[in-house]
Amino acid sequence: MSGKINNTFNEAVGTAKEKLGHATNNKSLESKGAAQNAEAHANENTRQAHTHARGAANNLEGAAQKAVGGATGDHSMEARGHYNSALGDTQRNFAMDLKTVSQFLMGNHPSWDFLNNTETGSHIVQFHQEKPLVIPLLTFLPFFLVLFRLYTVSPVALTHNETPVLIKLHDSKTGKDSTEDFIEYMRRKVPSLRVAFKPSLWMTNGHLQTAYAAFKGFENQYIIPYHREFLSAPDGGIVSIDWAPSFTDKPADDTPTLVLLHGLTGGSHEAYIRALVETMTKDHGYRCVVFNARACAETELTTPLLYCGSWTDDLRMVVKHIRTILPEAKLMSVGFSLGSNILMNYMGEEGDQCEFLGAMSVGNPFDLLGTCYNMERAFLQRHLYSPTMGSSLKTIFLKHAHIFKNTNIDIDEVKRAVTIRQFDDCVTRKVFKYRTVHEYYRMASSSQRLLDIKRPFLCLNALDDPISVEWCIPTDEIRGNPYGLLATTARGGHLGWFQGFSSPNRWCTQILAEFCIAMFEADRRPVSMTPSNNPAVETDQVQENKNQSHLVRDYGAINNQSQVAATMNPLRSIAL
Repeated sequence: MSGKINNTFNEAVGTAKEKLGHATNNKSLESKGAAQNAEAHANENTRQAHTHARGAANNLEGAAQKAVGGATGDHSMEARGHYNSALGDTQRNFAMDLKTVSQFLMGNHPSWDFLNNTETGSHIVQFHQEKPLVIPLLTFLPFFLVLFRLYTVSPVALTHNETPVLIKLHDSKTGKDSTEDFIEYMRRKVPSLRVAFKPSLWMTNGHLQTAYAAFKGFENQYIIPYHREFLSAPDGGIVSIDWAPSFTDKPADDTPTLVLLHGLTGGSHEAYIRALVETMTKDHGYRCVVFNARACAETELTTPLLYCGSWTDDLRMVVKHIRTILPEAKLMSVGFSLGSNILMNYMGEEGDQCEFLGAMSVGNPFDLLGTCYNMERAFLQRHLYSPTMGSSLKTIFLKHAHIFKNTNIDIDEVKRAVTIRQFDDCVTRKVFKYRTVHEYYRMASSSQRLLDIKRPFLCLNALDDPISVEWCIPTDEIRGNPYGLLATTARGGHLGWFQGFSSPNRWCTQILAEFCIAMFEADRRPVSMTPSNNPAVETDQVQENKNQSHLVRDYGAINNQSQVAATMNPLRSIAL
């Protein structure tokens, strides 16, 4: 502060000297002597200004008055006027500069007239005149950021049946059993359902979220030491499952276990898989098993049979194997993208006999034919997403092309395929004996089996997902099943849901972990001590509605197999 005062009064003295010098150059020698005396006194008083600003100013003014008083006539009056003007301007500028700074620091915006009358303000006005948009943008930037954040916040929207099932609860301390409404139980046990998703400010678009999920590997995060096991299918094919933790670290017991299914051409190495595995195993002490489909995650293809959205036999084999190793452990499952479509198909096919307590579907396309139409019509989907996914499928196929040499698959046609539809047309439908690729898409769509699921399930989708698009979400089917709960957010992309600025993380990981843990904790007893593997019971209202509905299907009463609805498995051999 003393430096500022010293500089200010030095400028005042300089101004006074200049004006006094101008007066004495044109006047008498007597005025010149008076000016020299004033300069001497001013220098002396300037050195004293470091100790007390106001005293320095008074001494300076007195010295000037004394010097001017020694002058005579009109010449001394002119010198006095010049000096007083310079001193007054300096004091006003100094005071106004401090006031200007204080107003900016307090968040106030001074008027232009106020700024024009201050030294600091004059510089601001000059800068505004040279770059007129900078100051308004900086002024309203916080306001714009607040509005943008409010616009991008995505509350969780829930869709469910009006009369949901009741979750069976068991209190291990008192030994008493009770029931609670499925939706109310999840609202109580899954707090993330009440927390809005706030995407990263630089990833508020579904395409950006999807791109970041695809290209960000998170290699230095979610380090999982898997224990791999290979299983042989009846046709000679091989699938792999990765256990976490290994049986060396955690021997087989009744610890509840989560089974995970990856997306298209994915595996246990995917970041969305590893993030959830780390949360469930390291943070909560549960066990996880990742099911890697044929030819995925460095699993060799030994027969000319890949996997597709309708093929559930491999998953059924894996679940039976897990049940053999962990007979007392309760099981839950979660699927991502195509894996969630396979999981929902499996759940619908198993019905009341399903080994899982419940399931979670993330980024499910649901309607594969509708997804195909979207991939062919939208610009980015046609030129970016579909070729990218088609290329991933071709990479897996061409790596094992020798397996298909003596089959009806034209390898050259596969090489020419660009989009995912072209690949499915020349490979998938032929391998799984569908007559057209659209028939495969229709019969593989899990939306047709949602009403047959008899275990509590959660479907999590983002409405701006460029792959699993909003208009393919089977809202009516989920609302029509008392076991179902659909949670949607306006933003999140495909398997994205990234939040945070410098180090984004997936918001969906927490909500999935909470739902899974809620199902495990409803009844902590092992399988042998639980009366039923079904953790829920239907209400009387649900039973009454089912009995009155004309949509209830009795497959056993249908003699003609050609009349069986498309929700049944296709009656065809897949042997090549």
